[in-house]
Amino acid sequence: MTDLKRPLNLKPSSAPIPTSLNKPKWRVLVVDDEEEVHAVTKLILSKIKFKGRGLEILSAYSAAEAVEVLNREKDIAIVFLDVVMETDDAGLKLVKIIRKDMANHMVRIILRTGQPGQAPEENIIIDYDINDYKSKNELTAQKLFTVVISSLRAYMTITALDKNKRGLEKILESSSNLYDVESIQRFASGILTQLSTFIDCQAEGIICVEFQPDSHPDDSVPCKDIRILATSGEYNDCNTCPMDGTCKHEVMIDLIKKALKHRKNQISDDYTVLFFDAGKNKGTAALLHGGLNTSDENDRRILEVFTSKISIAFANAFNYQRMISAEEAAVTDYLTGLNNRRQLIRLGKPLASGAFRSGAQMAVAMLDIDHFKKVNDSLGHDAGDEVLRRMGQMLKERFRTSDVLARFGGEEFCIIAANLATEAAVELFDNFRKHLEEEIFLVLGKSFSVTVSIGICTKVYDNIDEMISRADQLLYQAKEKGRNCVYSS
Repeated sequence: MTDLKRPLNLKPSSAPIPTSLNKPKWRVLVVDDEEEVHAVTKLILSKIKFKGRGLEILSAYSAAEAVEVLNREKDIAIVFLDVVMETDDAGLKLVKIIRKDMANHMVRIILRTGQPGQAPEENIIIDYDINDYKSKNELTAQKLFTVVISSLRAYMTITALDKNKRGLEKILESSSNLYDVESIQRFASGILTQLSTFIDCQAEGIICVEFQPDSHPDDSVPCKDIRILATSGEYNDCNTCPMDGTCKHEVMIDLIKKALKHRKNQISDDYTVLFFDAGKNKGTAALLHGGLNTSDENDRRILEVFTSKISIAFANAFNYQRMISAEEAAVTDYLTGLNNRRQLIRLGKPLASGAFRSGAQMAVAMLDIDHFKKVNDSLGHDAGDEVLRRMGQMLKERFRTSDVLARFGGEEFCIIAANLATEAAVELFDNFRKHLEEEIFLVLGKSFSVTVSIGICTKVYDNIDEMISRADQLLYQAKEKGRNCVYSS
């Protein structure tokens, strides 16, 4: 036995053998300190093919070199391993490193020895996680062929099972995340993230779209019938598309339309378009920039399960959005996004009753935009709407998230602030009044400012309607004092 100090040989032993479908070769690692063993093994294995794929032979001349190769190179299917190399049990120690330290239980390990008496076969098979044990003398070309084919078949089965297991785990993990829906857009972004992870591709160039089947086609605009839900990578510019007939992604759009029209996946060398049946009148497609390996039956089967789960989740997400939209429309002011009067009363009743019973402090304020009719008359209703929208935005920015903000009607707003003392309430609302006075509005090239009058009720009643009524009375007193002021009691 000689301990040859050689550089790692990670190159195939012979010129690449072309296959009809350019499939990747099976990778085999030969670990032996004898040059002759490498030469003979490579000569025999270079002629073997399995499932249309040839073999790529990697070489290591010691257990230490083998560890480096296994750490660096992936998808090694078989290791032919000599027992006696730099030490009498170097090969056996390497088996434990592969199985325990590297946690690699898929690679098939064929133990070979020129000194079988030194390592009895029964003990080796029982004590070490190997797949076969051969004497170098008995490994003829035919027997080497047999052990390689049987090992590759076992490796293929094990890797397929592992891929199925990991795929199902991803389905279960993503399902729990995807069913937690806050909005269709956020849900679609989650789909993109999960798909890129599931199919093991980069997020670059992934787009998710929704088809509008009731719209009329417009041949001048390729994506006229498509509404974008979420984008990433090079497709982010689709969010700001001018829809003027120019499109950088016509090939992608064509594949998406085919997927939506035929209601099935469309896969090319450069794109993978997955169709999701999201329920009645909803067709949704997710595009990934990059082709999918369609030759792997396990990949296709797992992907079908995954897309079916997403389809169900999408249908639920659309139904959820409809329900939430209807509920929000019933309680939200459409112009400002604040609570409407109905929601204000509903939320205010328990706050007032609770404060009255516990003796806690509370403030209810009525705000009215001064001379609002003049804004509408002189600048138009668009300017008036802009003032109301900006007013709602400023209220959200300046008040606590625990405060109840509402557009009471017209240019009147109401705020319920629990646990707020009189002095603090007056200071808070007066600061808002001053801030609004300094705000400059710009509409249709004209700039202007507005002021607000505020009435604050800090006496707690058992009935929220009474507090609102009292705040309204104080508001009119503020107007009588000349507007743009705060009046409280």
